[in-house]
Amino acid sequence: MSNIFCSRKMFAPYVEAVSAVLGLNDTADIVVDFKKKLDGDAGGYCFGDSESIQIEIATHVQGERCPIAEVRLYIAHEMIHAKQLLEGRLKDHGIRIAASTPKGIMIFEMAQTWLGKTYTNIAYEDAPWEHEAYNLEKSVMLSALHDLQMLKGI
Repeated sequence: MSNIFCSRKMFAPYVEAVSAVLGLNDTADIVVDFKKKLDGDAGGYCFGDSESIQIEIATHVQGERCPIAEVRLYIAHEMIHAKQLLEGRLKDHGIRIAASTPKGIMIFEMAQTWLGKTYTNIAYEDAPWEHEAYNLEKSVMLSALHDLQMLKGI
């Protein structure tokens, strides 16, 4: 099991169960932190590399408190990204300099590598790592809940 820290005790067993479902091992530290609102009104974010992962989960989206089932889905989705990062299938290069003009003006781009192919400035909905996370999030959530014997609470 990974060395996991979860800032909300009520979700800690679920985070551990998701980690087990995804087969994450003890080679990385994973921090799951809850915030009222995230940039861009997102449900969650995942940052990191093959050694350390930071996940942020929103408790409110569009000004409304998120139902527990929705927060669980966000956690599953971001933990799938954690697995992608830990396995090296996804690498986030962040913002980098793409070019500079003759007048010294720098042009920046967002860059990620997925399965060895580098993507720059790709739209969120077109990102293949997002497709994978959306395709798996519900089954990961349900498997984790089943493992916790909480399936009836959905």
